[in-house]
Amino acid sequence: MAMEVGQGPGAQFPGAPPRAPEPGLTARRSGGRASLARSYLRRALIYIPLILLVLWTLMPFVVTLGISLKTRGEVFAHPDLIPNTPNLNAYREVIERPGFRGAFLNSVVVGVGTTALTLVIAVPAAYAFARFKFRGRHLLLLFTLLPRLVPSLGLMVPLYRMAVTLGMLDRRLTLVVVYTGMLLPLAVWLLVGFFQQIPRELEEAANVDGADLWKRLRFIVMPMALPALITIGVLAFREAWNEFTLVLVLTSTPGKRTLPYELYLMQGIQGIQNFPAEAAFTILTIVPFVLVYLRIERYIVQGITTGSVK
Repeated sequence: MAMEVGQGPGAQFPGAPPRAPEPGLTARRSGGRASLARSYLRRALIYIPLILLVLWTLMPFVVTLGISLKTRGEVFAHPDLIPNTPNLNAYREVIERPGFRGAFLNSVVVGVGTTALTLVIAVPAAYAFARFKFRGRHLLLLFTLLPRLVPSLGLMVPLYRMAVTLGMLDRRLTLVVVYTGMLLPLAVWLLVGFFQQIPRELEEAANVDGADLWKRLRFIVMPMALPALITIGVLAFREAWNEFTLVLVLTSTPGKRTLPYELYLMQGIQGIQNFPAEAAFTILTIVPFVLVYLRIERYIVQGITTGSVK
């Protein structure tokens, strides 16, 4: 006898109580919802701190940019983030300031000189720590980090007296040497960790082919350590670009001042009087460095992460 339509094995007869869902299907649905909830929770735990970090980082820059586009009276009369009538008068005033161009050039010269001298000294020193085994190597490497523990305020008087004794006061070369001494411990530590990741077999093969120590360092180690070298260069340039306390002590004439010193001179006796000009000065100081950093950011991240693994 043929089975009527709607009366198969899985059919529900009219008037029968509703069938309960299968236990396995319910468990799978519950597990899927729980997995989806955990996925959303993980994403929230990742993205919310990132968003807060971005806001925390960008807000001072945005506020400074907004102030730089206002007039003096508008800073206090209209404390809104976006100015009512944006203008570039503050930037024009800063660029036409007599000491700005000279301070900008001095900062570039001191920054480039500090970067070059730091790399010239740090590369062979770090290579010696990474490749050569000698007594007290780890202890000496630890001692190289001690100068980083001394605040710059504690170095002001000793460095000033040394500069006066040597006749090196108020010279850009003095700033280059001092900043290099401050950066060398960190540079050596980062480069040691990076050099240790380079396989020794590459240098041994070059040694068999007749390459001496300096050729191995120049043609094998340094090209492979390029991300670390760029990282050290950026850190050295930033240190020289932003340092203020030592340049305040070691320079005295307008022709040798750097940008932080020139920004300090914009303050009156009772504090900063021209807020838009000071904000514009800050933006003009930051923007070149940020643009360069964005171009080489991937090398810096690679250098720091690789050099941190030993």
